[in-house]
Amino acid sequence: MRLVATSDTHFNFPASFVPDGDVFLHCGDLMYTGYQDEWEGRLASLAALPHAHKILVPGNHDNHIELYPGPALQDLRRAGVTVIGIEKGVKPYYELPNGMSVLGLPWVTNLPRWAWNRTEEQIEEMMAYHSRHKIVASHAPPAGILDGKNYGVRAYRRYLKRFQPEYWFCGHVHEDAGEAAVDGCYIYNVAAQNRNYTEFKNKPTVIDF
Repeated sequence: MRLVATSDTHFNFPASFVPDGDVFLHCGDLMYTGYQDEWEGRLASLAALPHAHKILVPGNHDNHIELYPGPALQDLRRAGVTVIGIEKGVKPYYELPNGMSVLGLPWVTNLPRWAWNRTEEQIEEMMAYHSRHKIVASHAPPAGILDGKNYGVRAYRRYLKRFQPEYWFCGHVHEDAGEAAVDGCYIYNVAAQNRNYTEFKNKPTVIDF
C-alpha cells in the first residue's frame, strides 16, 4: 500500500503535483483565505486525484469547513474525500486497506479567529478519548518537533510519548518541513508551500507500507 502525504497547499494544485498511490492524505490548509470563493477550485484539485482513498484533516486556514460543515462535507464526499478528526459526528480515524488506522487531529493553538483553534486544555480533554493508532495525521506538529519557533501542540507531544504511534504526518510550519524520528515514531512535516506562500517548494512524501 502506497500512501502519499502533503499539507499546506493553500492554492489549487494540478494532479501532476501528487504522485500515484493508493492513499492520498492531506494534513490541512487546503485553503488560503478560507473564504467560499476558493472552495470550488480546491474541490476540483481533490476530485482530479485518482487515489482510491483520499483523506483530509483540516487546518487553521480551512475556515469554510468549520463554518459550514454540512455543505462542505457533502461537497468533499462527492469529490471522493473523507474528512477525519473534526467534531460533530465525524469519525476521528480512517481505516486503511492494510488494516492500519489514521487518527486525525486538526487542532491548533494560539491563533484566535482562525479555524480549529483551541486551548491546550481543550485539546488535552479531547485527546483523552483517543486510543493508540499506528498513524497520526495532525495539522500542527507535536510540540518541539519540526514546529519552528514552538508552534506545536503540547497535548500532541504527550500523546506521542504515551501511545508511540509508528508514523506521524503534520504540516502548519512551512519553514520546518522535513522528517525526524522521536520516541520510536517517524515524523514528517509535509508542508508544500514555502514560508511566503509563493512556491510549491516541497513535493508530497511517499511511504510504502
